[in-house]
Amino acid sequence: MHDNNGSGEDVLDIAVVGYVPFFTPNGDGANEDWHLLGLEFFDEPLISIFDRYGKMIVQLTTDSPGWDGTRNGKQLPITDYWFTLTYLNENGNRVEAEFLQSNFSLRR
Repeated sequence: MHDNNGSGEDVLDIAVVGYVPFFTPNGDGANEDWHLLGLEFFDEPLISIFDRYGKMIVQLTTDSPGWDGTRNGKQLPITDYWFTLTYLNENGNRVEAEFLQSNFSLRR
């Protein structure tokens, strides 16, 4: 809301999501999959994970258990991966989350 002089404030809703910067799908029972926390604040969130060349590896929804480091049943290499988070805004349009650091590492 702004007054006649152009002064005022803008309001921006912020939702905090979290994730570990690495995961280790090696069968030891710790950090076996990668996922985002805090998705309950978004309408129909969709996480897309990409390799370093921009090739989409997998898409996750709130029903997904997380990513286990595989594609088509094959283990992917130890490296960094990138992700985007999109969701439906108040107008029903799919938009990308802003201000989100978007990479993590797969280690074994």
